[in-house]
Amino acid sequence: MTRKNIFELLSNEYDIKEERNKIVNLFNSKIFSHSNPLNLNQQQGLSIEYIVDNWLLVNWKQRNGCLSCLEIRKKIKFNNLFSNFSLENTITILEYISNLICLFQKKIISNNNINFQYNIDKYKILCQNIDLLLEHINYEKHIFDNEEKLILVPKNPAATAVAEISSQETAMAILKYHHASLKGQLEEKRKILLSIAHEYETLLSNGIDGFNDYFSKAREMLNNLDIRHNNKTGKNKKEFVINMNSEELEKWYDELYQLLLFCVLIRDNKYRKDEISKFLEQTRDAK
Repeated sequence: MTRKNIFELLSNEYDIKEERNKIVNLFNSKIFSHSNPLNLNQQQGLSIEYIVDNWLLVNWKQRNGCLSCLEIRKKIKFNNLFSNFSLENTITILEYISNLICLFQKKIISNNNINFQYNIDKYKILCQNIDLLLEHINYEKHIFDNEEKLILVPKNPAATAVAEISSQETAMAILKYHHASLKGQLEEKRKILLSIAHEYETLLSNGIDGFNDYFSKAREMLNNLDIRHNNKTGKNKKEFVINMNSEELEKWYDELYQLLLFCVLIRDNKYRKDEISKFLEQTRDAK
């Protein structure tokens, strides 16, 4: 039997709950200090959350009316008691912490605010441990600077590729689709599917030679799954939709989402293939 090296053992022993708790403890720790203007010799130990709460929260675009970080914590059910554990709650906590770090990085560290000093090693470890935990649960960060917002979403190369060639509003919707908070939220998912279909309406209507069956099926699902039309009552009523439970309908919404991404990528790769063909023709003519 082959002996595992120390690094393999460490990787196998990675405990998501334990690592989440370590991150929370680091986040809560007073790794920063602030010079008291009334007494320059006095240094006050502060956490990132305390700094955001007292200096940055009031102007944060995403505070949504909340008056304190404590109020945000209560709304997202983030406390320091670790008896209960769920992956969904862990993602919510990581997203909250990552947003505050991102805001702090942008407003304090990037601006070289000399009033704040910090334990750089602890700060680096906090950021590195968050990235490591996200890697283990196969999630990634997406930052929207203008909105001062960071979201965590499952790694999906297709979604990222389509988001990069879409408008900002549609990109946000595409990346948000598999966000933990949208699980079971059929109306929100329906709106996202509509926004993708609206941006790529011309493509979906015309299709691409050789791939028209994919585009036809995407249009058919949009028209018959209570997305574009009311398929539960009225002239567009569909019995199979009426008889479908929420879980099954959500499953087909998720399948349509992947199909729409594929349709957009077909167009993108068709354009890429045509450009490569033109380039190769030119190289042949140059001989």
